[in-house]
This record gives sequence, C-alpha cells and structure tokens, in this order.
Amino acid sequence: MAVVAIGNELLSGKVRDENLTYLAAELRPLGVDLKLALVVGDEPQEIVDAIHYAAARAEAVITTGGVGPTHDDVTLAAVAQAFGQELKPVPSLVEAIQAHYGEKTNEALLSMALAPEGVELIQPVPFFLPIFRVEQVYVFPGDPQALKLLFNGWKQALTGAPYELARLRFDLEEGELAEPLEAICRDHPGVAVGSYPRFDPGRPYKVLVTIECKDTDLVRAASADLVKRITRDFGAERLLGLIGPEEHATSPRR
Repeated sequence: MAVVAIGNELLSGKVRDENLTYLAAELRPLGVDLKLALVVGDEPQEIVDAIHYAAARAEAVITTGGVGPTHDDVTLAAVAQAFGQELKPVPSLVEAIQAHYGEKTNEALLSMALAPEGVELIQPVPFFLPIFRVEQVYVFPGDPQALKLLFNGWKQALTGAPYELARLRFDLEEGELAEPLEAICRDHPGVAVGSYPRFDPGRPYKVLVTIECKDTDLVRAASADLVKRITRDFGAERLLGLIGPEEHATSPRR
C-alpha cells in the first residue's frame, strides 16, 4: 500500500496532516504494509507523477485530498490524466450531490460528480461522496472526518494476517543496545526491529525496542533472545518491562 496526501496547505504548514497518520495506524493492525507515503501540492502534474511513482511500488494506492468543488480540487482530473482517461459526469453522483445539498446545489458542487471514465464507485457507508477507484488507485476526500467515515466502512476489504508486536523497555542508552539489536536482526531473519530513545525529563525508560512480524513464534523467539542477551551483559534490572505479541499493541512513535 502507498498513500499520496494532496494539498498545498500540508506543504505550507497551514494545516497539520491527520490523514497519513491515521491511515498508517489503521493499516498496520490490518496486516497491510505501508510501503511509502508522499505529500504533494495541488498541482495536476505533481499528482500524476506521485501516482505513477507510488503505483510502480505498491499494489494499491490511496490518495487523500483534492476532492471538492473549488479551484484547487484537481485530484480526480489528475487521476484521469495519469491513466489516460477523460473526466465525465456520473449520473448517480449528480443525484447524490443534489440530494445532499438540496437547493444549495450549484455548478461548482456538481463538478464533484466528474470522475474518470470507467471509475468504480465504492460506497461502504451512507455518504454523498464515494471512494473513487481507478485501477489500483483509491481516491478519498481530504477532510479527516470524511476520510475516516469512508475508510472505516471499507477497511475490512483489506484485512490480511495481522502483525504481532513485542515491546521492550530498557534503562540503557541506545548506543549500548546497538550491538545486541544487530545480533537479533542477524540471528532472527524475518523480524523487524525498531529502537526508539526518549530524551524527556523524568522519562520512565531510556529506550523502547519493538520486535515485529506476522509470525508470533518468531517474535517471541527474538524477544526471548534479546532479554537473554541484555540480562547476561547488563543485568536483569536494566529491562524495565516487556509486552508480548499477543497484546497486539500499536507501534510507537519517536
């Protein structure tokens, strides 16, 4: 999976992106690998280039933003351009927009009914806008509440084998953990090891280590090996806690 977040406001800092963070957190428990994420402005060629780049590296691409009635809502036009298609009005979308806006409907609002020829409209929940699918690209609105509404109704279509995660907290500096972590990566192929130091005053631990993959046995074996190495080299008291893979904990952030 790849995500392309679209909007000049994201690049200027006027708006803090919520959608990419939300999608990354939602995709992981579903067992979906997020391979890459791009942020581009409201420029059609930039969006086309980002879609081509992402589609070449992921089986599916989610775009967020640029779906609306104003001059900078150019995502669907860019998707059409990326796949050599024309924008055409979709009668069912015209009806949905008219039903949603009633007497406030105008030409600008009806422009949201223009979609690439041959688009698939995915309607997982009652909402006037669908998810637009063109080949491997799924186009979502940029409004965080609208995106969450549509994604939550659709996400079970993505469900695969979930990731298993163990989290270990240490009273050690990251440099002290470098060699043991390198050994875990070498001796336990297939697991992903992450190291997340904390620098805030009064921190409850110095480094959080995560060990993750879709095989519970591999996660447990790698975790046990790391605990053994740290206990042998530094003493058991330097391990401040371990949460096993059965907890399905979410990944930390620095």
